[in-house]
Amino acid sequence: MLQKTYRLKRRQDFRRVYQRGKSTANRAFVLCWRPNRNGVPRVGFSVSKKIGKAVERNRVRRKLREACRLEFGFFAPGYDYVLIARQGAREADVIGLRKKIRDALRQLALAPRRPAGVMAAQPARAAEPAGEKEQG
Repeated sequence: MLQKTYRLKRRQDFRRVYQRGKSTANRAFVLCWRPNRNGVPRVGFSVSKKIGKAVERNRVRRKLREACRLEFGFFAPGYDYVLIARQGAREADVIGLRKKIRDALRQLALAPRRPAGVMAAQPARAAEPAGEKEQG
């Protein structure tokens, strides 16, 4: 589960993202985003009654929350995000949602190309020419 500091909870925060933010969409969700002043990424989830009854809405919300938790390194710091579930999120599994979230964030060009804390592969060292080894 996402820590409280990384979640949007208040209606005012959601409204600010909806009204003044930008958005992109795919079959599973609409992703809205807007810069914040906190310097940390915050994520909120919205699942309407169009998705289904409470059990189904909660299941979709849990899947989205878990996918975001696993892909949290791709969320750019200093932005508020709201994921609005679509019908496609009902059939999607967590792995599929993770890929869709990653793709959507890359499309925004806000996210780093790899999660924070993951080091890039070290470049291969060139072989040292024979006879030029250091004496030490």
